[in-house]
Amino acid sequence: MNILRISLATFILAAGLAAAQSAVGHAGEASLESVQKRIEKRNPDIAHISGHTLAAALARGEKVVLFDVREAGEFAVSHLPGAVRVDPAIRSSAFLKSHGHLVAGKKVVFYCSVGVRSTRLAASVKTELLARGANSVSNLRGGIFAWHNDGRDLVNDHGSTDYVHPYDESWGRLVKRKALKRYEFIDSKS
Repeated sequence: MNILRISLATFILAAGLAAAQSAVGHAGEASLESVQKRIEKRNPDIAHISGHTLAAALARGEKVVLFDVREAGEFAVSHLPGAVRVDPAIRSSAFLKSHGHLVAGKKVVFYCSVGVRSTRLAASVKTELLARGANSVSNLRGGIFAWHNDGRDLVNDHGSTDYVHPYDESWGRLVKRKALKRYEFIDSKS
């Protein structure tokens, strides 16, 4: 039974990546800006917040809930401080059941590597989150790659880090600081 679940999960992730690549093109032949423009064009009902605007809101102490829509291994390498990890394959109903109580009176910001997975989830739950009292629902423009490229703070379970998970070699080309890509968490203290 576990092998069947793993195979199904692998199929869902592969299908999601194929859909993402067809939706935004091949990452190796694009810039992060062009990928983001395609994401925004295909998802006009979702607001896209810049890293600068999000960083300023966080610095002002605004109530923001961050949802990291990446795999556990990606999240382990680094994530935005305070982010809640959400499985990219989660169903809207499961997301709302698990996390819907966190949004009342807050700005809700989803992010992933570049914005494909996070925009998809944001679009599927936006109406319900607003009905539950969220002040706004948006996607982080350029995802964690743009945040990292701008040199903003990232953390992992051990504190501050400069590393980011590149998702794969193709998408990882959109990370500017190449020496700071990691496919897995490496504890430098051990």
